[in-house]
Amino acid sequence: MARIVVAEVCPGCGSLDVRATEPRWFRVDLDRRGDLDQGWIDSLEFACRDCHLVWD
Repeated sequence: MARIVVAEVCPGCGSLDVRATEPRWFRVDLDRRGDLDQGWIDSLEFACRDCHLVWD
């Protein structure tokens, strides 16, 4: 099976020096997640280290 890897490219400056982060600073324990999570805990946020643009 072939695997394809895609690099995230900054939409502002075209740099490949991009980092990915999860916007929340903690993870909710799975058994309590339904009580606290509003559906955005698994989203990723990208930030360019060159021009500092942030996008998701």
